[in-house]
Amino acid sequence: MYENFTELTSRDTTSCALRFLALVYPISRFYKTEKTKWVLRMKLTIAFLLIAFLQVNAASYAQRASLNVKNAPIKEVFSLLTKQTGYNFICDAGLIKELSPVTINVRQASIKEILDKCFSQRDVEILFRNGQTVVIRKKNAAIAEIQVSAPIPITGKVTDEKGLPLPGVSVKTKNTSNTVVTDANGNYKILVADQNDYLVFSYVGFTPYEIQVKDSKNINVLLREQKNALEEVLVIGYGEQSKKKVSTAISRVEGKFIGIQPVSTPGEALAGLVSGVQVQSGRGGYPGEAPTVRIRGIGSLGTDSDPLYVVDGYPLQESTQFNLINPADIESIDILKDAASAAIYGSRAANGVVIVTTKRGKAGKTSFNVSAYTGVQNVAKKVDLLSRDQYIEYAKYAARMRNITYPTIFDTDPQSLPDIDWQDVIFRQAPISDFQISARGGSEKARYSISGGYFKQDGTMIGTTYDRYNIRFNMDADLSPKLRIGISMAPSFSQQFRQPAGGQFSEASASETTGARALPSPIHSAVLMPPVVPVYAADGDYAQGYRGLKNSANGVFFQAALYNPLGVLELYKNRLREYRILGNNFIEYEPIKDLKFKTSIGATLNVNDQYAYIPATLANGSAPAASGSNPIMTQIYSSESQSTVLDWLWENTISYNKTFGGNHNLSALLLYSLQKYHAKSTGVNGRSGTYTTDLLENPLASSDLVGSLAYSQNSFLSLGGRINYDYKGKYILSAALRQDGSSRFGPNKRFAVFPSVSGAWRITQESFMQPLKNVLNELKIRASYGETGNANIGDFTWSNNIINRDYSLGSQRSYGSAQSGFANYNLTWEKNRQADLGLEAGFLNDKYSLSIDYYSRHTEGMLFQKDLPSIIGYATTFRTNLGRLSNRGFEISGKANFNLGAVKWTLDANVSANRTKVDDLGGPSSLPAKAAIFGWDNVFQVRVGDPLGLMRGYQVEGIFKNTADLGKYPQWVTGNKVGDWIIKDQNNDGKIDEQDMAVIGHGFPDFVYGLSSTFQYKNFDLSLIVQGVQGVNVINGNIRHQFGVHNVNSSPTYFNNMFDSQNPDRDVEYPAPLASGVTPLNNLTNKAVSDASFLRIRNLTVGYRLPAGLLKSIKMQTVRFYATGQNLLTFTKYNWYNPETSVTSVTDDAVYRPGVDQGTYPANRVFIFGVNVGF
Repeated sequence: MYENFTELTSRDTTSCALRFLALVYPISRFYKTEKTKWVLRMKLTIAFLLIAFLQVNAASYAQRASLNVKNAPIKEVFSLLTKQTGYNFICDAGLIKELSPVTINVRQASIKEILDKCFSQRDVEILFRNGQTVVIRKKNAAIAEIQVSAPIPITGKVTDEKGLPLPGVSVKTKNTSNTVVTDANGNYKILVADQNDYLVFSYVGFTPYEIQVKDSKNINVLLREQKNALEEVLVIGYGEQSKKKVSTAISRVEGKFIGIQPVSTPGEALAGLVSGVQVQSGRGGYPGEAPTVRIRGIGSLGTDSDPLYVVDGYPLQESTQFNLINPADIESIDILKDAASAAIYGSRAANGVVIVTTKRGKAGKTSFNVSAYTGVQNVAKKVDLLSRDQYIEYAKYAARMRNITYPTIFDTDPQSLPDIDWQDVIFRQAPISDFQISARGGSEKARYSISGGYFKQDGTMIGTTYDRYNIRFNMDADLSPKLRIGISMAPSFSQQFRQPAGGQFSEASASETTGARALPSPIHSAVLMPPVVPVYAADGDYAQGYRGLKNSANGVFFQAALYNPLGVLELYKNRLREYRILGNNFIEYEPIKDLKFKTSIGATLNVNDQYAYIPATLANGSAPAASGSNPIMTQIYSSESQSTVLDWLWENTISYNKTFGGNHNLSALLLYSLQKYHAKSTGVNGRSGTYTTDLLENPLASSDLVGSLAYSQNSFLSLGGRINYDYKGKYILSAALRQDGSSRFGPNKRFAVFPSVSGAWRITQESFMQPLKNVLNELKIRASYGETGNANIGDFTWSNNIINRDYSLGSQRSYGSAQSGFANYNLTWEKNRQADLGLEAGFLNDKYSLSIDYYSRHTEGMLFQKDLPSIIGYATTFRTNLGRLSNRGFEISGKANFNLGAVKWTLDANVSANRTKVDDLGGPSSLPAKAAIFGWDNVFQVRVGDPLGLMRGYQVEGIFKNTADLGKYPQWVTGNKVGDWIIKDQNNDGKIDEQDMAVIGHGFPDFVYGLSSTFQYKNFDLSLIVQGVQGVNVINGNIRHQFGVHNVNSSPTYFNNMFDSQNPDRDVEYPAPLASGVTPLNNLTNKAVSDASFLRIRNLTVGYRLPAGLLKSIKMQTVRFYATGQNLLTFTKYNWYNPETSVTSVTDDAVYRPGVDQGTYPANRVFIFGVNVGF
């Protein structure tokens, strides 16, 4: 007689999936057809995955085992089956004596089949109870006989210190190893064979608890969180390690600090949380835009300094893929900062490693969680601009100073002119929303996690939006005590509508390109547009300043190249769609105790398509007269492009963990890895001037299509190993070695070896420290040295590739090919050598903790494009290894925990400083100087012996107040006028030229810091994140035209502090208004360099959880309401949109030109209200 538990569990599979699908369904009602298709695909994927898992989960109860015994006692058979399946066997002692020994040989048979064979000739009955207990009794046995050996049912509830139920807690009988887990409400029921047995309660992050059963029938347990922070387990790359035994520099960010922030990318959420890591949102609040992440400074001058991102064990080839992860799916992020911790990743770990662990399932009843928030965004800070009346006064004065006329309406009827702040025209209050749903649970044998989410952010600038859809499925299953498998799959889709956001107003120097031409920055244009220019002209077209007011000579009074920014935002189209799926699966087998073999295979598939269109009606530098009533067909531009990237990875590891003699702990790892990357991109656009209609907004409207096709691929082959040893947890040693080979480098130098070694001494484990253990419970000194590499260069850069080149033959354009450069068969890795010395301390049982690190990092053989003599002709550069760069710095982080009854308060703080210096450039003493922006030339120059990021310009000493002053001071090469700045003659040669440029700023900070805090009182909670940067400068390129150019708007700061010829002796800071481009326009001075240090309240969240009693009555596990403010306040002297912005932060020039602001996207202040519901 059997009770078929598998049948009962499978029966509800479809209905469970359909109920889950019904929760997701309402999302699709609110979006357009195209989005609905994606939502439908997500819903179907969720349902199919859930059905598949429930089938696997149900099948886990039909356990299979192997048994090969000869004349074995029945008790031995029960013991062997319990070890393989977890089943608990109950049998009367007298019956056990009567049963004869068993001989059986079966492989992977069900428990039912095995028991049938064991007792086929015996007069017994087998009953399955609760899916985990098997009762063996005589057939037709009396009820009383069974009751004698019947197990004792014990029930109870497990809660945490706040009284909240803990689902998934393991409850185990100590003597029989019978195990159950608590359900979603923390309840459990377990059968105990003996009242003298003990129940053992265990849960990750909590102190295990043990209690004897005795006469109790109901046992409620309170589990306490582990107080010792050094017991934390960190992800170290291809494994985990207790924090107290880590001898390298690793920092962790818990997912709770990431999930509470209303951000579109996980990188944004790291700001201020980790010492040694600088996160710069160079484009402010641009929807979907990823920040720049730097770990311990700049690693190279020849290629990017992005860290390596590893997601659930998969190293990503492209850092942009990291920012497509749903922040709500992240369990933790571990950051490997020194070379010894990162060396196991070898060739790609020169700039540190960011390891992302996503949420996985835990044993227990399926728990559902729904999370949603909605809110609004506003520009955190607007720029002060002149009003209409102020501008008219300013323009009239400027015209008189430069002896030019101004529009007569400024005198006759100024009130008839509009008074517009153009920032209000292009910026808006924008919504932001997020919806997440997840289901997690499983049995002891199989656990799963499935989640889906939708994030939508409308930009505060018109025309910018970002949508992201995510699904993630993780499953872990123990097929037997020796065999384990894991499955991870994460499809996602995102769509971004983009606009130019950065660069000067004039087309020639804008930084945002469409592929054929550049467009003016709407932000910069809005700041410079005079307030008297209307948004729309009388005929309904977009108003352009130069088409309106004239001066008395009937010339253009306003800047001719200043175009209506709203026209750009409403007419220009640029859409980017990204389709991505990341999958990674593994099988792990343990043939003998402590030895494990693991093989994993995974792949990522990315498909991007981009569309751009400039209509015939959009006025810009290519077509100044274009308008709705005057479309100019020759200025149309349209392009369509698509790229596909397939990257697959196969990794194999052998790990061994063993304790010898009770004091010697050894762990070893061997690694073999193979990764292959394929990329293909195609594109088509119409050649400029060949569009015949504006009815088709795509390249097919052109009579001359231009196509492009590009392929790229690379391979990595790796062998590696690591050994960790400690004696009594007191003396700790670790060593790693990895050899990498990559097709990205020349055939002669494709392979390199990356070693590392580290050690630590836990002084507090020594006997002489025991008298201090109540005060100083932890003191560890660690040191490390390692070598890593950098492979962040393009594919086939070592070879002499053939590329397409157009050329003119007479009046005809001809098409041909040319060699792109010289081959370098010896091109190889950048080598990064880093030494680290650290100290960790814990006081008063880790109520307070402290960590201090000092590091020295050296990069050799940087991957540079070296210039060749122009006489060669077709190729002027080739890639080679040269030069040295060094980074030195320190990091300090501390934590405090306060528990005062119902009040719990934690405080984390960190500060770090880094200095980057150029040690060698392979021969020359400097690199060619780079401009800050168009017109401000020779500002940034890399020089041997100098720190990186120095800004050079002219120092202002005063203002020429009269003609007498003109003879007292050195002259500009272009001559001086009364009202101009007096520039310091640095070399005292009697003239002002480029030789007088001096260091006037630094684009990299002296130090960065952060603070995070959590506060709990009963059901209320509060969290705070603060980010700070100190000792950094920004070149404010926005004010280049505001220093006295009459035909654009200006700021009250300049207006109230400019030179006045009527009162020349007044102490002022700025020169007289200028009629044309002279010194302030064409030469950078210290007046345009600002202190951009700031302290920002990054996040403030207040929450409230419904009390446990109410939750029980409404059958919910948890309900929490919260309100969050992001970027609430920023304390800074910088008077523009965002002190951490940089127009070059997303380009390779960021290394050479840090800290340049020219109309980039402002930071957003965000207010949201949300709810988390668990059931």
